Amino acid sequence: MFRRGGRIRAVRPSGIEVALAHALTDPVTNALAGARLHEVGRTQTVSQEFSLAGDEDAPVGLLWHGVNLSPMSATDLALDDFGRHMAARSRRASSVVGDRAAVEKLWAPLSAAWGSDVREYRWSQPLLVADEATAATSPSGLRPALPGEEDAVFPAAVAMFREEVGVDPLHGDSGRSYRARVAALIRQGRTYVVFDDSRVVFKADVGALFGPVAQIHGVWVRPGQRGRGLGRAAMADLIDQVRRDHAAEVSLYVNDFNEPARRAYAAAGFRQVGELTTILF
Repeated sequence: MFRRGGRIRAVRPSGIEVALAHALTDPVTNALAGARLHEVGRTQTVSQEFSLAGDEDAPVGLLWHGVNLSPMSATDLALDDFGRHMAARSRRASSVVGDRAAVEKLWAPLSAAWGSDVREYRWSQPLLVADEATAATSPSGLRPALPGEEDAVFPAAVAMFREEVGVDPLHGDSGRSYRARVAALIRQGRTYVVFDDSRVVFKADVGALFGPVAQIHGVWVRPGQRGRGLGRAAMADLIDQVRRDHAAEVSLYVNDFNEPARRAYAAAGFRQVGELTTILF
């Protein structure tokens, strides 16, 4: 299929390495979609989740259209083409997420087809990276969750998801798929927790690993512990532990209206490097 601005076509196994190199030109912004692209690339199979604009050996943009719709390092023409291309398809994605300027451009031709399904627009989500962590005033007790602790971690993960995303992950299959995701992150050493006796009072996940970047998702502090400095202390410890265990560059993004979280992240050593947008369905 040819469109103004270049050809839109599926990323083939022969083009995975070039696509990954293109995404790695901005690994912080592209971390979530790039991690999925890397996962697909390891199978060396044709994927229906990724398309490119331009030539296979020199793409001018990539698009993940799986559980999320995410543009990656795309020109304005490519974004317009991607938006028109997806507007002709039924929506499968639960969200649109990416660099704010890119999402705004992608959404312009897409909004007429998908706009009635939107549940919430989160236009401004500061994208942060960690500098040197600020030492916590007292040890937080943060550590990786261990296999066998799934039953303790799962309620915290569910509470975080309900609060952050605004939907219940137990809906549909009684939480089986979400429990499997929680268990997989624990098995991979990508969930970090603070316990108070047998209860999880802080949780954070390495939700995406892409090149040099570990992107943190699912940060949650038990409501009764908020405002006491636990979030700041645990995030400061998290930076060091994630660097030790996974990747040198630690990143996350946060809703602009979440002032307590933004203060805790700044105090822990994070600074803003960009701005993302999420459109939730």
